[in-house]
Amino acid sequence: MDTLPFVTLDIEGLYRNLRREGTPDRVYYFEHGVAPELASALQARFGIWDGIDADHADAPYQRMIATHCFLGQELFRIYPATEIRPAPAESAWENEGVGVMRDWRDFERFPWPAPPDALVTELDAWARLVPGDMRVFFSLKLWETVRELFGFTHFCMTLFDDPPLIEAVVTRVAEYNLAVLETCCRYPCVGAVYLIDDLGYKTSTMLAPEVIRELFLPWHRRMAELAHTHDKLVLFHSCGQMYTLMDAYIDEVGIDAKHSFEEVVLPVTEAKRRYGRRVALLGGMDVDFLARADEAAIRRKTREYLEVCQPGGGYCLGSGNWVTHYIPLDNYLAMLDEARRWA
Repeated sequence: MDTLPFVTLDIEGLYRNLRREGTPDRVYYFEHGVAPELASALQARFGIWDGIDADHADAPYQRMIATHCFLGQELFRIYPATEIRPAPAESAWENEGVGVMRDWRDFERFPWPAPPDALVTELDAWARLVPGDMRVFFSLKLWETVRELFGFTHFCMTLFDDPPLIEAVVTRVAEYNLAVLETCCRYPCVGAVYLIDDLGYKTSTMLAPEVIRELFLPWHRRMAELAHTHDKLVLFHSCGQMYTLMDAYIDEVGIDAKHSFEEVVLPVTEAKRRYGRRVALLGGMDVDFLARADEAAIRRKTREYLEVCQPGGGYCLGSGNWVTHYIPLDNYLAMLDEARRWA
């Protein structure tokens, strides 16, 4: 595919859509993230970065803006230093056994950070460069950070052996997140806060729902309340079968939109039928399907999603998780092309 119909960005239209204020005039788009390989493939085919001085300090920001503008996304994710990182693991994979947080001595010795100065420097750059018809969002992790610090197996054992240590670590991470959120939300270019916590497997939540409700949900609610105080949308990403808690995240936490859908867990079309009157839904095109299917099947599935999810608003088309490097460019473009011809 050598062309793609143009989309006029409309940030206020996106906001109305996410607030479910009626069926939008066009399809809006959302992605958890776009792999650098796919962005480079877009440049190779369409020249979307032509004219950007590669040696200029602003070039990485300008390339990201150009990429998401081409993809028709008014709201896109940035990656400032917003996470507490455990000590480097032996590989890029998370240590599922025992992490750096083994006992109270580790808690006292751990270099608990304050929001870094680099965070403000990066946000200043985005504030200067983001066009008026676009906004950015950043991610915050709570459960996932705590899990990485302990290691999943050791977390579960400590939950039984030493609950106060679990609570102390959760509180430290959550308070750090609130400080980061307060800083980021001062910037008008920030349009939303993205809470990322994969709560489930394909068949159930990773932890008992009552544990999640006790340890993590109250802090998620505080983060959402602070974001809403600054008039920012609250987007919630969670993979897996977490829907025993979906009502709580809608009604108690107050999320504005839910992201991450898998066909084998809950198709976005079914999520629309269950929750579409109460919360916006983001993405939904199953990543495995998007990577393997042919163009005709992708176009059919795109129209199927739009027929169910567009009415009444509250839907943005995109992948079920993120645009991975192994999704063929033409497959992804077929989805976008079909959506841009939607009427």
